[in-house]
Amino acid sequence: MSDAPGHDQAGPQTQLPEPPRPPLPPTAPERGGPRARLLGIAGLVMTLLFLPAGVALSLWAVVAGLRSRKQARRVLAPAPGAVAGVVLGTISLVLALSQIGLYAVMWDEFNGYVTCRESALTIEDKKACQDEYLPRIERKLHLPKDSLRKQPPAWP
Repeated sequence: MSDAPGHDQAGPQTQLPEPPRPPLPPTAPERGGPRARLLGIAGLVMTLLFLPAGVALSLWAVVAGLRSRKQARRVLAPAPGAVAGVVLGTISLVLALSQIGLYAVMWDEFNGYVTCRESALTIEDKKACQDEYLPRIERKLHLPKDSLRKQPPAWP
């Protein structure tokens, strides 16, 4: 007998390397972390532009970040961005609460000033509105006298 393979026998088997496996899909914490971070950024921006939407997005960011961290601890997986989402959402909520508090304390002055300015027909009428309401706002906020006249107000 010879060692050479015959026509019905296969030659020496060579193993081909296994093709690379596709990466596993991200786990729930790995998806939740970036989502929380994105919601936190959007919540911070929207808090400055449109307060109710900012509060909602910030709350979602905090909830999504905390859930993602909890799931990550349970399955020992990373949750990238979850902490950033919680931090940004919390900063945004604190900012929103301070805005709401300022509006609540200063509502009469702000509302009176805006109403007065909207009904003013001349520049002198607008000046009279400033003369009447800016000192009230300065007193309520404990600002130095005429400090709001140096810096024009951000509201209409």
